[in-house]
Amino acid sequence: MLRLWITAILLGAVEGRGICFKRLGCFRDDPPWGGIPQRRLKILPCSPEYINTRFLLYTNENPNRCQEIKATDPQSILASNFKTNRKTHFIIHGFIDKGEGNWLTDMCQKIIQAEQTNCICVDWRRGSRTFYSQAVNNIRVVGAEVWYLINFLSVRGTSCSY
Repeated sequence: MLRLWITAILLGAVEGRGICFKRLGCFRDDPPWGGIPQRRLKILPCSPEYINTRFLLYTNENPNRCQEIKATDPQSILASNFKTNRKTHFIIHGFIDKGEGNWLTDMCQKIIQAEQTNCICVDWRRGSRTFYSQAVNNIRVVGAEVWYLINFLSVRGTSCSY
């Protein structure tokens, strides 16, 4: 009986685990996301609700004040200055940063000065302000959230640049 328990525990440590989120799909902790020399810890990403990815829109009409848009709330996009006939740029911060940082706003403002465009800062601060191994896995959910928004906007005929 003891051998059975030891075998079960060891197999559980070796076999990859996964987690699925309704809109975004499934994520596993198998290589390359865990269990390799560079990422020894096998960690699953946090939930989209915990990470709370936010999309902050700047346009030529609102270069100094963002408007939050959500693919899960089409009305937020309709009520914003988002223009489907313009290019859309996404700026995504990294580890231990936030989407409302000065450098992101500055970058959007420079892009907007150069052309008529939509510029979206992606804020995933709750997912990025954790230990590095967890943030590495959380960015996978953020990427899926960005894909979900791009897909939503593409169906409505916009041009996204990434």
